[in-house]
Amino acid sequence: MTDSRSLDPSDHGLRNLAGHTSRGQLTSRIVMIVVVYVGIVLAFGTYVLLNSAPSPEHWPAYLAWDPVTQALVQPATGDGAYQTFVLKSWLDEKIPFVPILALPYITYLVIVPFLVPALNLVARSMRRFLTVGIALIVSQLILDLSYWLFQTNVPRTVTPPDDVFGWMVRMVWGNDQPFNGYPSAHCTWAMIGILALWRLRSRFPKTSWILMPWLALVFPATVMLQQHFLMDVYAGVFVGFATYWAVMFAVERPTLVPRGEAPLR
Repeated sequence: MTDSRSLDPSDHGLRNLAGHTSRGQLTSRIVMIVVVYVGIVLAFGTYVLLNSAPSPEHWPAYLAWDPVTQALVQPATGDGAYQTFVLKSWLDEKIPFVPILALPYITYLVIVPFLVPALNLVARSMRRFLTVGIALIVSQLILDLSYWLFQTNVPRTVTPPDDVFGWMVRMVWGNDQPFNGYPSAHCTWAMIGILALWRLRSRFPKTSWILMPWLALVFPATVMLQQHFLMDVYAGVFVGFATYWAVMFAVERPTLVPRGEAPLR
């Protein structure tokens, strides 16, 4: 890892914003930062719009989940019946319910979309800021396509305890319907946040090494809060990893040369 003073040799980010660039460049970069943050908020808004039950006609040949009887029915009939996929496996049956994990599950909403991009700006790397921001936006659009084509449902079969963590679980459930499961958006964005923090571990060692394990708790939290199944976690991690590195190559244009080998001309 390079020294913090040369974190991004081709782009000095906020240092340039502070006085080594023209007023026009300063304005354009500020506008770009605002646009990225607004785009992240709007991307999350698309998740909310799609977080609903599809009609029975969406997948007419598949078993439907009836929220009244809490049973799978075929064909989908009656008031309130809707068509979703339930990706529950034998291993999901054995996973315990752990309400305390609602804490990392909720705080991730501040850490990943807001704090992690800001750390890249503080590290004087505009390009890495763009990598994180664009990766969050693009990954959510990929997830939206899956939710639109392949809506899933995660039945909640437990009752949260009457304590502070149970209250947090009820808050999560009350604001997030049991749909939009595959892939997990929490796991996707958490993976992007971990990758970004890994690249900042020399610049912000304490912050990075605290936040990376904290965000890693999001992966078990998704299934231990009955928000997702294991298949959702697997797919979410893949989408987050692939999207971040694809955007990094597009934005930062790194040159991958084996150590000790001169670049080809």
